[in-house]
Amino acid sequence: MSDHISSPGISRRSLLRGGAAAAPVAAGLLPSSFVTGCTAGPASAAPPASSSPARPRTGITNVHVSHDHYGVHVEPSVAASPRNPRQLLAACQASPTANPQFIATYISLDAGASWQNGALPQPPAGQAPASDDVTVAFDPHGRGYLCASRAGNSPGGRAMYVWRTDDGGRSFSAPVTLVAGQYFDHPGIAVGAGQAPSEHNVYVAWATPGNSPADAFGSALGFTRSTDGGKSFEPPRTILPASTAASETSAGPTLAAGPEGLVCAACDWTTMPDAPGDMIGQVVAVCSTDGGRSFAAPVHLGSESSWIQLPGDVKANGSPTVAISPHGDALYVAFTTHRPGAAHSDIVVTASRDRGRTWSKAVTATPADGVTYFQPNLAVDDAGRVAISAFALAGGRVNQALLVSRPRGTLRFRPPLQVTTAAFDPHSATASASAGAFHLVWNDTRTGKLDLFAATVRP
Repeated sequence: MSDHISSPGISRRSLLRGGAAAAPVAAGLLPSSFVTGCTAGPASAAPPASSSPARPRTGITNVHVSHDHYGVHVEPSVAASPRNPRQLLAACQASPTANPQFIATYISLDAGASWQNGALPQPPAGQAPASDDVTVAFDPHGRGYLCASRAGNSPGGRAMYVWRTDDGGRSFSAPVTLVAGQYFDHPGIAVGAGQAPSEHNVYVAWATPGNSPADAFGSALGFTRSTDGGKSFEPPRTILPASTAASETSAGPTLAAGPEGLVCAACDWTTMPDAPGDMIGQVVAVCSTDGGRSFAAPVHLGSESSWIQLPGDVKANGSPTVAISPHGDALYVAFTTHRPGAAHSDIVVTASRDRGRTWSKAVTATPADGVTYFQPNLAVDDAGRVAISAFALAGGRVNQALLVSRPRGTLRFRPPLQVTTAAFDPHSATASASAGAFHLVWNDTRTGKLDLFAATVRP
């Protein structure tokens, strides 16, 4: 959630302040991140996506995650431990009232079959708690990390923190303060993969304003990293300068990290409304191949519909999403495209095989079925399958859908799989993967309040 961005029901990162994302692990999918677009790189021709609508799959169980008294659970994030693929950590904004007041966590020790409450990450002594923009990640040793923000209207003002957990979320360390007393938006955390200790850095990226008064929302990207397991972080620096064009929302970056020092941040560098009311973002990717010591120039990836104007003054919001393959040989990016006035929207995917220098022509992953798809998230497994979780809005109801590509090679996606066993009212979803399975966590209103649910899908 942003101090500057709000909309009826749907937040910057999630449906009706809900959400959907993906993160994988060792025997399954590595932690995923966000990126987007295509440049003048090698184009990979692919057959068109299937026109089949999302189908329910027998055997998928929706598990109630948030067994607590909180009435609101929004913008969830989930990660699976590479050391123990059955161990999952989820976090979200939570509150007994309508507006989030703190960060709640949830733990699964059986690959998502059941969940229990985790610890509440505590703020510095005497200060207000963090309450928004939460993301989680694991390192190869099984240590978990949680990054979250404190709202600017809280006592003490805007601040960004990182906590570490050595027991899967049962307890958290004292927080490390990364930024305080200034505007920022949408921080995200990622951890490197690989055998060498130098490949286990912890990375955080966020939107920050440039020096121009016209850049009030923050089109620049701030960045920091930890080389000591989250005990300390380097001073923040800018890895993407502010855009010279005006923008009506913050950059809202997403972040991925992989083996051999590969790090990639993607964002909408600028966003402007079109005549029908959609918000059109110009997406770029910024990549490092040396563990975050330096970043290449931004690569322009294309245009996405970051806000889709829907009937009833509801906006379907989202951001580009990026994932790195377990072996680091491919980067994948997904984002939403929408023709003004149409009920249908698509999720498209592009790939980089040269560590982010060039990107393939975007391939449409969703079928032409009249459904509004948005808020994509990505994960890639050891077999090279690319998985996309997304919201699917049709007939005024929302389902969580999963699209999975063929193993390796040309991107070609199977028909969407309906993950939710009951569609929910959008006026009221996140994903991870491990041990050959995709774990999805989302929020919906089937209980009469905004609760978290989870499902495990084995392709």
